[in-house]
Formats: sequence, structure tokens, C-alpha cells
Amino acid sequence: MNINSIASGAVAQNVAQKTGDAVGVTVAKKAMDIQADAASQLISSVSKTAATEPHLGNNVNTHA
Repeated sequence: MNINSIASGAVAQNVAQKTGDAVGVTVAKKAMDIQADAASQLISSVSKTAATEPHLGNNVNTHA
């Protein structure tokens, strides 16, 4: 068995693993960006509704 073939196989596996890790990190970052955008849109839509109707949210019903 040739040592060079073993070493090149290990290097190839290491490169493939690093590439897979980089892709995973990129996908996670993109998912977090999408979630941040969705949360921002949700928050902005809530504040618009509350600002247009000032009588809402002034009373709390404590009797269920």
C-alpha cells in the first residue's frame, strides 16, 4: 500500500468535510436572515394596527 494514496485520501476527505461545514453554516445564516425578516415584518404589522385604533388595549378583562 502506498503512503501517498492514503494521505491524498485523507486530505480529500478533510476538504470535503470543510466544504460541507461551510455549506451548513451558509444555510444556517440564510435561515436566520429569513427569520429575522419575518419577525421584523410581524412586529411592524402589529405596531401599525395598534396605532390606528387608540381605544384598543386600554382595558384588561380580569374576569374569565
